[in-house]
Amino acid sequence: MATPSSSTEGWSFRDTYVGPISLATGIAYLFYIAHETAALGFRSPPAAFGAVAKRCSDPFNNTTCVEVEAQSEVGVVNVDRMIAMASFTALLLTVVIALCFAKLPEAIDSKHNNRGLAQFSSLFYRKGGAFTDFLNGLPYVLNLLPTATVYMGIYLYRESGNDWATWFTFIAGFVLVPLFDLIVGEDSYNPTPAEEAALIKNPWFSRHLILYTWAYVAGLGALCCYIGQQSGYIGGGPNVLSPVAFWGIAISTGIASGFGIGCIHELMHRPTFFEMNHSRLVLLFSNYNQFWVEHLWGHHKRVATDEDPASSSLNEPFWTFIFRCIWQSLVSALRLEAKFQERKGRSFFCVQNRILVPYLVSFSIDYAIYKFCGPQALMFQLIQSWFTIFLTDNANYIEHYGLRRKRLSDGKDQWGLHSEYERTGWMHAWNTGDRISNWMLFKIERHPDHHVNAGRPYQILRTMKESPTYPTGYAGMFVLSWLPPAFFACMNPLVHKAHAELEEQIKTGKYAQIFPKGSNTVSSAYKAVGGDHFEQNSVKKEE
Repeated sequence: MATPSSSTEGWSFRDTYVGPISLATGIAYLFYIAHETAALGFRSPPAAFGAVAKRCSDPFNNTTCVEVEAQSEVGVVNVDRMIAMASFTALLLTVVIALCFAKLPEAIDSKHNNRGLAQFSSLFYRKGGAFTDFLNGLPYVLNLLPTATVYMGIYLYRESGNDWATWFTFIAGFVLVPLFDLIVGEDSYNPTPAEEAALIKNPWFSRHLILYTWAYVAGLGALCCYIGQQSGYIGGGPNVLSPVAFWGIAISTGIASGFGIGCIHELMHRPTFFEMNHSRLVLLFSNYNQFWVEHLWGHHKRVATDEDPASSSLNEPFWTFIFRCIWQSLVSALRLEAKFQERKGRSFFCVQNRILVPYLVSFSIDYAIYKFCGPQALMFQLIQSWFTIFLTDNANYIEHYGLRRKRLSDGKDQWGLHSEYERTGWMHAWNTGDRISNWMLFKIERHPDHHVNAGRPYQILRTMKESPTYPTGYAGMFVLSWLPPAFFACMNPLVHKAHAELEEQIKTGKYAQIFPKGSNTVSSAYKAVGGDHFEQNSVKKEE
């Protein structure tokens, strides 16, 4: 197998100055947000003028109508600042996209890894005692950061009265995270077999997964209560939550939940039902119960084929893919579940149905939110669920874009799927080793190794420079995917290069020399394939 290497020859403006410029821009933006939040102190114009009407008709309010109308004008004036803030955000998104294109030559170069700070350091992979185990798992606390930004936005909103502060999670997730990915760069280190053995035994990696799950559930409950209280449903009183603030909190929560895709994904592949059911718990609250069924037995079976709803094709725009994927994945999951229940000798409409019964639970959760927290809290729940689903399938869109396996025959398996394709390999998923977003997403971005060896836990997933590689991490690629012409301009050359290199590697016999052997493409608590977390053997629990 080829030894990872880094490139130091040559010099370019990008190599020397992109990092410092990006860092300075990000810091400047943080100061800008802090300044605007402290200085604006505005309510949206509808909320401001609503306050005028209430206060003028309130005999206990000594503020005159003239004084309140003067206050409402501040809201109108500050809309200009809000527009300036939005414009500056758009400018920084443009900077992120420009930096993605600046790193495109690195993604095209399959002889070297993308650049990164201390990219071949073994820090966070080392063998040691209890403290070393804790230290190795510590970076994955970053998975809680998106959720923390939701509460930070609410805090800034309450302190300043700036409704737009509730949108802070969008800025953090899709401006600051991509910037820091581009600054910090790639973690190119692959642990040794001895380090892998120690990492597998480290309990902190599983603890962070479980911690995220319960933080999500508790946080969602707290936010529903907050919406109920602010809307006046809990405790009585007027609705003091403006539309801008409400939508900001709901969308921010959905974005934070979407960043939890790495945790959900990892847990559904774990070899115990205790861990898998934590993944299903999150899906209950996000109203997306078919996802795990389709992902395990549909997506992993037919990945990188036209049969897979979650594998986007070349030149397919994201905005058509997202709705096609959601619908076709639901239909596919229902068919897979019907086949599963038929093999068990049960009717599709049985209490063991793994999609319909969980949806009854989800509807019960939604009704409980409506009953105890009010209609506005229910709307909040449905909005955050939609954005969780949206970002989950946004990840699906970019993970296999344009990559296809060859069909070898028209034979079908017991699930009704074509079974004769070339083996899933290292060239059928997009890879990125970007350190920051991999910490936040439990290394889901080392995706080729996951599809080749689905039983490997996230802490020992490997990155190979020869695999198809993005110029940056998932957050930046999400932003790029929302602009199809820019996404195609960036990705299509990489797709053509990946197909050409795969053919060349197979023809010359290099493929077997470059990549680790093995193909355990489906693994879960139902059938733990690669139970030793390496490439050989399988532990069969239930077909």
